[in-house]
Amino acid sequence: MNLTQEQVLTICKGDKEIASVVQLLLDQQSARIQQLEKRVHELERQLGKNSKNSSKPPSSDGLRKPTNLRTPGGKKGAPKEHPGTTLCQVGNPDEIVIHPLSSCPDCLESLGQVEAYEKRQVFDVPPPRLLVTEHRAEKKYCPRCRCTKQASFPMEVQAPVQYGNSMAAWTVYLHAFQMLPLDRIAQLFADLTTHRPSEGSLLSFLKKSYDALEPVEQALESQLLAQDKVHADETGCRVNGKTKWMHVISDERYTLLRFHAKRGSEAMDEMGFLPRYTGTVVHDCMQSYFKERYAFDHALCNVHLLRECKGIAEHDRHKWAQQMSDLLKESWKLVLVSRQSQTLLTSEVIQELQERYDAILEAGALEWAQDPVRVKTGTQGRKIKSKAGNLGGRLSLHKEAILSFLWRPHIPFDNNQAERDLRMVKVKQKVSGAFRTEDGARIFARLRSVISTMIKHGHPILSSLSDTFRGKSIFLGT
Repeated sequence: MNLTQEQVLTICKGDKEIASVVQLLLDQQSARIQQLEKRVHELERQLGKNSKNSSKPPSSDGLRKPTNLRTPGGKKGAPKEHPGTTLCQVGNPDEIVIHPLSSCPDCLESLGQVEAYEKRQVFDVPPPRLLVTEHRAEKKYCPRCRCTKQASFPMEVQAPVQYGNSMAAWTVYLHAFQMLPLDRIAQLFADLTTHRPSEGSLLSFLKKSYDALEPVEQALESQLLAQDKVHADETGCRVNGKTKWMHVISDERYTLLRFHAKRGSEAMDEMGFLPRYTGTVVHDCMQSYFKERYAFDHALCNVHLLRECKGIAEHDRHKWAQQMSDLLKESWKLVLVSRQSQTLLTSEVIQELQERYDAILEAGALEWAQDPVRVKTGTQGRKIKSKAGNLGGRLSLHKEAILSFLWRPHIPFDNNQAERDLRMVKVKQKVSGAFRTEDGARIFARLRSVISTMIKHGHPILSSLSDTFRGKSIFLGT
């Protein structure tokens, strides 16, 4: 209740001393109400957060189905010109089974001389089994040297009994592509072949594969360093009960995953890619990317900005946030049309969009200026902006990095490529659980980098891995 001093004095029948006490209590009540209203607002904001209006992952949405930011295409089924897959009969089947018809089932006339048939083919997987190859190194007595000589075994044959390279390839495939934990991989081998490798054997396969794929990883890094544009992101992963970080640098053809205990610029420097890169990095506006020592250009993920605009429009009822969201979506539609026709937006269109961008922020500043702010406690106390104020400041500061897709045809609207390449890290944790050791996380990062790149190039994963372990190089393209 907001009362003037005259009204309070009237209620207190002119007693100034009582009126001052009442006024003090009213002021305290009003301050407390404002504090509680701010608290309720923040709690409602936290409760209303989901993957579509904040940076929360989709797994946190639960059974609720939030509004999708994507515009439906209006057509069901596979995309246009999708090749599709189906079984086709082969000319040389492995086995032919004849189903004879010696006589007519109606009149019993002999049909032995008639040669005609209809064929149907069944594709099936034969029962798997281990193939045991015995290596025999001959021992012979040399009459001239008067001693026994022995032939050499192949380099990969180092024990009286051991598993071969195909077992290592299968283990990598199941571990880093199918995301199975070691116990289930061992059980799968036992079910298929009746031979169950120990967990130590499986770990040795992964370590051997990690060493063998080091040159391939170096080739991936070299290819990405030569690209005009790359995507970068990071996600948390649990290692031995603690949160560590999996970083990714990727594009449409290559994937490079790296594990590090930290998230920011210290990790980026130690991994060594970003300090050497001079192209454009698409990222989510984390402050570590903007260090002065980095020479690359920036392009920000607009989908992250759309989520934040949606959250502010929903929780704070700011008109400018919805207007900014509409402008970004409209701009991207214009760019898509121009790129499909292999043209660029005209300078007049770009200037108009930029002017609308500035006008929205100018009007928005009046809205977020009304938001309550709190003062940070401590020796360096300062006012902390509202979420709308923080977003408006970023939109203003990084305008060129946000809108660069308008005039740079190779810059995308979002950072979905990096998020897709990181998603399998989360899938691995959901299926297999946390990594036990940091070495295990590093091994998975390299194996998954190679497999992801194989997928992007259309290479068969299992056979390509087998070729690598037999000393053949994997062609990753240029």
